Amino acid sequence: MNIRTKIPSSFTIMNLCCGFAAILVADLHISSMILLLGMFFDVIDGLIARVLKVQSQLGKELDSLADLVSFGVAPAYLYTLLTPIDHWLMYIPAFFILAGSAIRLAIFNLRPDTKYFTGLPTPASTFFLIGLFIGVKFDSTLMQSLIDSPSTYVLIPIFLMFLNLSKIKMFSFKQIGRSLSYNLFILFSLITFCFLTLINYKLAMPLGVVIYVLLSVIYSYKIDKE
Repeated sequence: MNIRTKIPSSFTIMNLCCGFAAILVADLHISSMILLLGMFFDVIDGLIARVLKVQSQLGKELDSLADLVSFGVAPAYLYTLLTPIDHWLMYIPAFFILAGSAIRLAIFNLRPDTKYFTGLPTPASTFFLIGLFIGVKFDSTLMQSLIDSPSTYVLIPIFLMFLNLSKIKMFSFKQIGRSLSYNLFILFSLITFCFLTLINYKLAMPLGVVIYVLLSVIYSYKIDKE
């Protein structure tokens, strides 16, 4: 293995370390920032691998293992910090986050590369949860009301797992340039997210993921018709 092949993996390891650090810190705000840094490393490792043309099965497997920690174990643990009732049963919903991420990553590894994702990617579901964590930390009335309701607290992880394992074809931001219509979906998503950030940054992340899912449903319908 030469030095070129090790470069992408070094960023993958940094993503892995971010996931572990987020668990160790166990603070909704700081841990969320660490997970966002992990997402950055997750994007960079794949980008560098493609640029250097050193993509490998080993790199793919290592990336999934890192993602399981950063976008499965870490957000699942942080979610337990939001429990509205001090009872061990309230820890069970977090297992849906972990299970959904693990199964989603396993399915991804078994499928050939395509121009779209099937099911909500684990970074996207974590992005939603980070928005929830930050909203609660900074006293977003809507986010706090969602978490204060035991039924909503239970349903959010189940719904995310459903999206992770769904058959919805979701467009990938890594595949920009494939076609005009594909680029328009990506561009509209980015513009909408920026607009939401300007209006209410506390809600921008979870709402951004919701809009991404809705646009992907439209995209999936378009693909199926073709």
